[in-house]
Amino acid sequence: MLFKNRVIGACCIFLFPSICFGTNYDNVVKKMQDLAANHPKIAVMMDIGKNDSGILIQGLKIEKQPGFDVVVGKTKHLLVGVHHGNEKLGADVAIKFAEDLIQNFSLEAGEADDSWEDTWQGLEDRVLYVIPVLNIGGYNANTREERSSGGSSVDPNRDYPDVCVQQKYFQLASTSNLARFIEKEEIIGAVTVHGYIGTFTYPWGIFTDSTKTLDDSFYREVAKASVAINNYRTGTHTDIIYPAAGAFEDWAYYKFGVWTMLLEVARSPDIQKDSAAMIKYFSQLPQERSTQHQHTGNCTQTKGSFPSRP
Repeated sequence: MLFKNRVIGACCIFLFPSICFGTNYDNVVKKMQDLAANHPKIAVMMDIGKNDSGILIQGLKIEKQPGFDVVVGKTKHLLVGVHHGNEKLGADVAIKFAEDLIQNFSLEAGEADDSWEDTWQGLEDRVLYVIPVLNIGGYNANTREERSSGGSSVDPNRDYPDVCVQQKYFQLASTSNLARFIEKEEIIGAVTVHGYIGTFTYPWGIFTDSTKTLDDSFYREVAKASVAINNYRTGTHTDIIYPAAGAFEDWAYYKFGVWTMLLEVARSPDIQKDSAAMIKYFSQLPQERSTQHQHTGNCTQTKGSFPSRP
């Protein structure tokens, strides 16, 4: 009987792992549902639509005051984890970020921790969306890429229109749904969470002879204040890491003027500090998108095969 049970168990794990244990993404969704259930006046479940496998890409909508159906005059920001499925720690950092927001927004006036006062200032009139896992299939399989509806293996963070490189884009439902969400909700600031080198970087990350945007001085100022918390390196994606084609951060900034940052968490991070650094970043952003987000340099490559940023 013991042998028989082991055989049945092994077959279940091999053939139906999600039935036996539940997928990793199921665990992430459960954490979000618990946060929403325990803090109904601050957090509510939301989604951006389904991926190519028909799975709903879920997240949390978090704000200080109740009234989720009608949000008037509030600046909206976005945190997205796990474009790359094998960078799984991004989901943990995103959940921690959500927990920290909810904890602070739950406090009554005068109860805030003095050590957080400067970090939190300015966030109470903002809406923050947290999507811990964009690439659900890759997250569950621990693979970088995601499968499209046609069966192709696609890197989600190379699936956006590029400033310089002519290539295929929005091959995935996940990336195209995220793009529509940003446009519909008029997102002002966005951070994506990757791993694992310990940096907090900003555009440009494209193939250009001028890596600095017209907003470089502002980016340097807010990034420096943010990384004072977690001691990460900062600068443009190209200068600190290396250039890539079709990345979310450059697309959202170039297309809409969204204030984008890319957090590459360290291999053994202090996710409390990483969360605080992102909160500090969002708290410094203006209420409007950039108005000078055009590319003023010359593209150094327009086609070909390119290295992948971590």
